Amino acid sequence: MKRALILLFAVIAVNAWSQVVNEETKRKFTFGLDVFTDIWQDTPQELEPKTLNPGVNLFGSYNYMFGNSNVSFSPGIGLSVHNLYSDSWLYASADTINFIPIEGVNFKKSKLTTTYLDIPLEVRYKSKGEFRLAVGFKFGFLMKAQTKYKGEDYLSDASSNVIIKYGKFNNVEKNRYGFTGRIGYKWLNLWGYYQLSSLFTEGKGTQMYPISIGITVIPF
Repeated sequence: MKRALILLFAVIAVNAWSQVVNEETKRKFTFGLDVFTDIWQDTPQELEPKTLNPGVNLFGSYNYMFGNSNVSFSPGIGLSVHNLYSDSWLYASADTINFIPIEGVNFKKSKLTTTYLDIPLEVRYKSKGEFRLAVGFKFGFLMKAQTKYKGEDYLSDASSNVIIKYGKFNNVEKNRYGFTGRIGYKWLNLWGYYQLSSLFTEGKGTQMYPISIGITVIPF
């Protein structure tokens, strides 16, 4: 609830700030926030992802307009965070990555988080009435991958509550890429991302990937 309120206040503040930005700036630049959930594909049998795997993407782009038309080519930059929540613990050796089901203890959270620096490229249409449509492709560069477990200590003493974090996984792919799409009206849009590349390096982990579905808030 606390995070939702912070996000709501942030959206209100950015929307209020956008009211003072002139029309020429709004035409040339686009800033937005994607809030989404990941639907994980081709997961191993021992892994059962949670239904909701929330993530967030903050982006900005410059719009190269095609003459006086409403169509633009828009390269940009973004920062995105993806989460994989499950009932398993990720174990990484030098050669491979495995998911081990957590059994016999109570726990609140077990997740894998990846953070990427993205380069999105989109072709966009924005009507005078502010109907928006965009299709594109984006490349991502891994900045950080880490796991976090919160619950009873399944490693030694189940009666103790612990928080365990691991932050170095050499078997996670350093680059990712996929198609994007967006459609909506004014500041609220539907957004999707279909990742073509696998989360893990081929031969060192299951070739699984996310499909992201959510909403985009675009102040301008």
